[in-house]
Amino acid sequence: MNSDRKTHRALLRRAAIIAVFGIAAGAHAADFTSLQVGFHGIGKVGTWLPVKATANDLPAETVQLRAIFSDPRGDECIEIVDQQTVTSKGEVSLSGYFRSGRLEGIGQIQITLVDGSVLCSQTVRHGGNVLPADSESTPVGSTLRLFRMEVPFLLTIGKVTGIEELLRNAENYSDDHSLLHGVQFDSLAELPTDSKGLQAIDLLLLTDEFETSAAQAAAVQEWVLKGGSLFVSAGGAVSRLLESRLGKWLQPSFEISDQPIVTRDLSALQGFVPGSKGMRRIDDGLKMAILSSDQAVPDVKSLDGTLIGSQSIGTGVVTIVAVDLNRKPLAGWNTLPELYEVLFFGRKLTANTTQESRTSRISQSGISDLATQMMATVDAVPATGRWSTWAVMAIVAAYLLLIGPLDYLLVTHVFKRPQITWITFPLLIAAGAIGLSVAANSKDNVQLNQLHLLDVVPAGNGSHSHAQSWMSVSTSQTMRGELTASVALPTLLDKSSRSSLDLKWSGRPEDIYGGMYRVGGIGLGKQSYTHDNQTADKLTGVPLLTNGSRELVADWESHAPEKLVTSDLSVSGFGLLNGTFSHNLPFEISDWAIMHGNRVYRTRGTGDDAVLAAGEVWDSKIDIYAGDLKAFLNATRMVKDATKTTGNRGMTQVVTQYDAKSKDPVYVITMATFYDAAGGSKYVGLSNSVLGDVELSDTIRKNHAVLIGTADVPATNLAIGEIDQSASQSKTIVRLLLPLDRRPATGLAPKADN
Repeated sequence: MNSDRKTHRALLRRAAIIAVFGIAAGAHAADFTSLQVGFHGIGKVGTWLPVKATANDLPAETVQLRAIFSDPRGDECIEIVDQQTVTSKGEVSLSGYFRSGRLEGIGQIQITLVDGSVLCSQTVRHGGNVLPADSESTPVGSTLRLFRMEVPFLLTIGKVTGIEELLRNAENYSDDHSLLHGVQFDSLAELPTDSKGLQAIDLLLLTDEFETSAAQAAAVQEWVLKGGSLFVSAGGAVSRLLESRLGKWLQPSFEISDQPIVTRDLSALQGFVPGSKGMRRIDDGLKMAILSSDQAVPDVKSLDGTLIGSQSIGTGVVTIVAVDLNRKPLAGWNTLPELYEVLFFGRKLTANTTQESRTSRISQSGISDLATQMMATVDAVPATGRWSTWAVMAIVAAYLLLIGPLDYLLVTHVFKRPQITWITFPLLIAAGAIGLSVAANSKDNVQLNQLHLLDVVPAGNGSHSHAQSWMSVSTSQTMRGELTASVALPTLLDKSSRSSLDLKWSGRPEDIYGGMYRVGGIGLGKQSYTHDNQTADKLTGVPLLTNGSRELVADWESHAPEKLVTSDLSVSGFGLLNGTFSHNLPFEISDWAIMHGNRVYRTRGTGDDAVLAAGEVWDSKIDIYAGDLKAFLNATRMVKDATKTTGNRGMTQVVTQYDAKSKDPVYVITMATFYDAAGGSKYVGLSNSVLGDVELSDTIRKNHAVLIGTADVPATNLAIGEIDQSASQSKTIVRLLLPLDRRPATGLAPKADN
């Protein structure tokens, strides 16, 4: 009785609070004092975006910050971004991350009580043509300008000379397809403390400031391990770099000396930019950091050492510029913007850059991005949903032809009472309808298709594992479910350091249901469901429709204390791999190949001999043959003209066209992994924007080889309610990043005897 009274009093108190705020809406209502959405009102569709809010005149209770935006299907995903307790003065500050699944539309940012009662709300209009609000003149943002996912975002800290002109050049060369967009933070204090906040960032340039908090440094490191590109410029500031957390992380890889030297020859840097002029020798000298590691690829090398060096770290790349780009004389170099172009894009921007980056097969295949093709291989639309109208009509006609003779047989020969046909005929119709219904629902109530991508990267004395699991769920009856994801490979986990698993909606850039690049529409039949950042492995109240499918993606990572991959590989100046490696993963890897540089390495073995088991040592000298990587990806072959009978005359090299309709997930993920190495959009004919973080073409050109193969174990499990679901179809693709020792060819560069 006492507990019932307490509950009743609590409900009355909450109702009174809501009533008071409702009555006083015009005089003393809760309201936002500041609201920042995205990166100063800028963002990228489909990626995590920051939101920060402060409010006053709130009740002294626990409140939540909620972001309500459409997913790619048009349903509303209620993202519970943050939860805090209001101060005694009625003030609160909340922050976190949300996603928008549509390029254009209207969303809501709300502060609510825990039960969902709205205390204050702000409508946010978003789209590609929306102008971001000025945060100084409008502290409460109400607009969000969103870009498509293929637009690279460059993040800089403070004012960096040459960046504004670089962005203007990119805008001038852009037609209807943006080549680059800049995001500027005033100081490193604005840098996110969670790698989610960097998901929309493709390029991060640090020039003068390097000191971050421990959480910010961890976020940047995690972002790089998952595919980010970090650029660091430190000449005279090298000591400040090495004193920072990021510098201590980079020093072992690049072997950076704590004292710079003085260089006067920058002709190699000038030669790095085709056609540049105006800088050769500096009389006063310029401070230059020393990069002693032989493992860094010297992109620009002078007589005094490496001016620009890069390494692959995880699936990302770190590039260090050994001189100060934001200081004279480089800051006054008129070719500095073009240096950035070559540094970020690998070439100078031209009027043809936009045309070359476009896809060319939309009308032929019906899709524009590899992610759309990949999700089509996972789609779980049940077989019952594929029955055509003609098939149903044929079944009805066949049963009508059968039911007449059957009824005649029953009433004349079995029961010998023709008048009961008024009973038997309806019963036969009902029995047939029930039988068809049972047959249609005789399969599993839930159909689950999964595609897992597991990356394993050596990290120090341990290993870093990152898994992405794309899933499609279909049910035989309309329902709302609570979906929960869990890691299926617990042996890879170090629970003390593992970040939480995240289950969220997934979407195709172009889709018959909507898609991230389509306008939101009027929203008839729109449903809503909830994702809470505090329990990120769950989606609550997800609408699952009969004969439809719901697309999801789960993401988790782990830092294991032991080495899961042991590599003793090296590469000579000739580019050939030598040495051994092995793995200690709890499964076998089959159908594998190793890629590095411009070569692919495959085993000559078949059956069990072609499977890599845990602890088995791979040796480059045993039953291995190497081939050209691009020819392997493009299925290039030599075809001889039948009219020629002798010699090699008439031999023609034929490149197999990429199959944009293939339903083989290994084929699609392999092309996404080595997209640039295969020829990019010129060969594939599709963009690779959504799966851009899967790309490893730069990785195999530097200090890692990549093994890609398949495994028979899932990476992530899914439960609906309390019931774990078994996958109808499941495929796991494993990628091992194998560190290698870069060394010159001994025949070309023998060591001198001392």
